[in-house]
Amino acid sequence: MRRRITIPLTLTLAAGVLTPIGAVADEPLPTPESVIGWAPCADYRITTYERTMEYFRALDAASDRVQLVDVGTTTEGRRQQMAIISSAENLANIEEHKATAERLARAEGVDEAEAKALSSDGRAVAWVDFGIHTTEIAPHQLAPRFAYNLANSEAADVRRIRENVITIVVPSINPDGQTYLADWYAANRGKAWEMRLPELYQHYAGHDNNRDWYMFNLDETRNIGNQLFNEWYPQVMHNAHQTAPNPARIFIPPFEDPVNPNIDPRVTRGVNLIGSAMSRRLDDENKPGAVSNVQFDMWWNGGLRSAPYYHNMIGILTETAHANPNPVVNNPANFPATFANGESTKIPSIFYPSPYLGGEWHLADSCAYIESATLGMLDVVGEKPDEFLYNIWAMGSKAIEDGADELYVIPADQADTGTAARLVNVLRHGGIEVEAATRAFTLGDKTYPRGSWVVRGAQAFRAHLTDMLNAQEYPLRRTGPGGPIDAPYDITGYTLSFQMGVDVDKIEGDVSGVRIRTEPVDVAVPPPGTVDANPGFAWALDPRDNATFTVVNRMLEAGETVRRATTPVSTSLGSWPAGAFLVEEDRGTRARLRTAVRELGVTTANVAADPGSTTVVEKPRVGLYHAWGGNMDEGWTRYLLEDFELDYTRLHDAAVRAGNLRASYDVIVLPDATLSSMQNGLGATAMPAQYTGGMTAAGVQNLRTFVEQGGTLLTFDTASQLPIRAFGLPVTDVTTGVDDEELNIPGSVLGIDVDNTHPVAYGMPAEASAFYDASHAFTSTDPSVRTVATYAGADELLQSGFAIGGELIAGKGAVVEASLGEGHVVMLGFRAQHRAQSHGTFKLLFNSLYR
Repeated sequence: MRRRITIPLTLTLAAGVLTPIGAVADEPLPTPESVIGWAPCADYRITTYERTMEYFRALDAASDRVQLVDVGTTTEGRRQQMAIISSAENLANIEEHKATAERLARAEGVDEAEAKALSSDGRAVAWVDFGIHTTEIAPHQLAPRFAYNLANSEAADVRRIRENVITIVVPSINPDGQTYLADWYAANRGKAWEMRLPELYQHYAGHDNNRDWYMFNLDETRNIGNQLFNEWYPQVMHNAHQTAPNPARIFIPPFEDPVNPNIDPRVTRGVNLIGSAMSRRLDDENKPGAVSNVQFDMWWNGGLRSAPYYHNMIGILTETAHANPNPVVNNPANFPATFANGESTKIPSIFYPSPYLGGEWHLADSCAYIESATLGMLDVVGEKPDEFLYNIWAMGSKAIEDGADELYVIPADQADTGTAARLVNVLRHGGIEVEAATRAFTLGDKTYPRGSWVVRGAQAFRAHLTDMLNAQEYPLRRTGPGGPIDAPYDITGYTLSFQMGVDVDKIEGDVSGVRIRTEPVDVAVPPPGTVDANPGFAWALDPRDNATFTVVNRMLEAGETVRRATTPVSTSLGSWPAGAFLVEEDRGTRARLRTAVRELGVTTANVAADPGSTTVVEKPRVGLYHAWGGNMDEGWTRYLLEDFELDYTRLHDAAVRAGNLRASYDVIVLPDATLSSMQNGLGATAMPAQYTGGMTAAGVQNLRTFVEQGGTLLTFDTASQLPIRAFGLPVTDVTTGVDDEELNIPGSVLGIDVDNTHPVAYGMPAEASAFYDASHAFTSTDPSVRTVATYAGADELLQSGFAIGGELIAGKGAVVEASLGEGHVVMLGFRAQHRAQSHGTFKLLFNSLYR
């Protein structure tokens, strides 16, 4: 940031009119086109992230109204940055304003009088981000022009925004994807696939990069989440998307019902207020076609605009039409008669007062709508910044008061302490304050060991804490009396402690007098593991700990001898369940094992004598099926395998078609996908020839041969269609052909009962939680099919979310294994690795790899 030269100027103006602190004497700011080479949002152009940031660096160097800040690196190693735009005076005092925003958002120790004083003296913080979904190009293409206008314009409203608001501008949430798409489009412009990528546009998550905002798995999510929830605490934020419900030009709030009851009502009212201001500005600027109250709701926590709700922040989503650099002409004769909510697309209504009537449309029009809507938001904040500052304090203060009688304890002595530590760190990424007990303590009739984590309900972000550690109860809604189900926009139940399989005790009542000696937690780590010098027969690794599989893979990589107990084994720490890994002593073994378990916090025990019932463990040769066009479930599976250091090879259609799979693989994994999509792939004219065709019927037969020759085929969710239909396995999927009125479970946490004596379920508890999203359930009477896990009984099935017709799958197979020739087919009826969130069922995948 370069300081400008200012010439003192004294003006006496009427009250309420901005008084400039100085007249600027400087060269004009560089325009985006002077750096990028064309105007942002130009037809037939997409700018790379590198070129975008070249402009932001030029703007930062030329203006004392702009500060560029590094926030971390992306998955592919790019530097991710954001810009802070405000008046020169505000930026000169930026640390003071930042501290004020934090004190008000955290609320603790700030009384009402001080809150009012801080609000009066502070500056509101507003957040604007662009480009989370790469193929929704208007936002990330608009970013340079928006920043230029906000820093350069002398219009009265923009000046007021700069004086009263600190605006954080994130040029791209997904920098890697922006460059990937820009390069692909430039190389393929004019072809049918110019806007269709052969791979996910976020390396692991693709479109699911907006489904990671309470889990923080991705580098980009952690970078941005840290700024939102631990650094800047904006009172309002705008998350710009595409596309609008056809034929509207832009969706703006208010949203559809339902509203999650954990969200403070002032957030909901703030969302509605800003949505109305956006609509008004668009109409004032003769930009018709803004629609509200359709499709999108305020229930699910985990999107970039929805996670802030649970942090007392007003999150705004817009969805703007035309995510394409090529202009079009929209013919109203082709418009649908109504929106999804039944309202007309041509007749004015309460939430669509100025219908769009068609005509020529360019990417620049989409960008103009996004900019106008954003300025509508900033204008509201700029008019009364003190109200937004005060309200975030008021919400945080009330949350502290409401949580005074709540305490959560995450015991340090549970079966998988490493995953418990991961849960704590997920909460910390989300701004939740956590403490660790420095000595053992007792609450009621239960004693907790030293190191147990304590989370007090009396904190400003209590809504987020409540949403993560308690069950959701999504209401049944219909489109009218006796009408069809009003389908939820997104998932309905996602309680994180359930998904991760972590025991969390909620203590309710008067906890004000509870005295536990603690220290604050920044990053939680499990206690480092130890390795005795003389184990006897072998060192044992606990199969209940997910991190054990990382240790085992490291030992196998080093050439160590590893066995697996097929029955419970007696150890120096008591009896361990079937599936315990036994590492035999050899030269250098103890040093290698000690390094791994100390780093990962894995428990080892000694086994004095050969337990007898063991099998030799070999490092599996894993093929992960990869279909062109991008499969998010495949991406998350890659993420998970890499996170736990389990090696794999991406198995492409061409290799499946070629056959002889058993020579290269022990296990082949099919991520969630339909049989048709796997077999047929992308159409002959949809993409270049090397990306088309699928595995074909011949490839499907090659998979069968692979199993018959002794391989293991593992399928997730809908991929079970392939072995059931194409192999003719004697298994029935009871969900096939059932309509939504009979069975409707759109993303919920269900209970499962597990046979943990089966090798696929080693280390699992007898009762666990599974994430079910329109998933599958199986029955079979054939002795070649063994049920590994069943969905819980009807009364215990739904743990969090929404379910109609649960009795249809209650007691049916959730995980089954079928023998075929010399091999096995393991079918997981749900995604046990769902978005790398459901740690509690990861072992079903890990065990299958070592099957």
